[in-house]
Amino acid sequence: MIDILKSLLLSFIAVAILLPVLRYALRRLSPAGQQAKLSADESRYLQKKEWQLTLAYFVFASVLSVFFSGALAMLSSILHLSSEQMFVMTPNFKAFFAPGLLLGLTVALLPLRLSQSTLLNQDYDLYKQYLRQQEGLRSIRLYSILFGVMLGFSLVVLWFAMRWHVNVDENQVQVTNLLNQERTYPHAAIESIHYMGTEGEYLITFEDQTVLNTAYLKPVSLDMIALMADRSGKRVIR
Repeated sequence: MIDILKSLLLSFIAVAILLPVLRYALRRLSPAGQQAKLSADESRYLQKKEWQLTLAYFVFASVLSVFFSGALAMLSSILHLSSEQMFVMTPNFKAFFAPGLLLGLTVALLPLRLSQSTLLNQDYDLYKQYLRQQEGLRSIRLYSILFGVMLGFSLVVLWFAMRWHVNVDENQVQVTNLLNQERTYPHAAIESIHYMGTEGEYLITFEDQTVLNTAYLKPVSLDMIALMADRSGKRVIR
């Protein structure tokens, strides 16, 4: 939970830092033209409103990130479900939080866009004038292009993340990595099994120095660990 909160906080800081940079780039690409200038008081007032919108965006992003992470973990379990294997391990919520966060930060722009008029109420038209000054006349079109690029990148990352899973049967361990490359190890190739102090979390090292961290996989049963220890002849190191 602490790692998740840290990731959310870092993403909020990143958004707060990158927003002025993005706005400057948009202004350079799409000048505001001859727009009626707002007074200093109006600009300060709208800057406060903008921070409220940024906070709303972060709330949307946080909720969507958690939702996508859980949904992707469930979808991965369904996609890799197999009755032919004794044990199938797929990425858990923790493993999917990074790609889920990326997708959440991207998709959160949609509810923010739809709720702007409600959140700003009577200041909505004034805020649009403020945006034209800060980001240029074609900022909406450029934002749409940026959103499409970010969404496409997020989907590519998710496609690769969904590839990772581990199959374990009586004779071997089959690891499919993010690039959909399969590696098959007989149980005798297991060099060590380290218990990490938390139920279901083990570091399994193979002879080629490949390390499998089950803290990012689900489910990890004691029966599976007992099978691997018995067939490999290695005791679980605590």
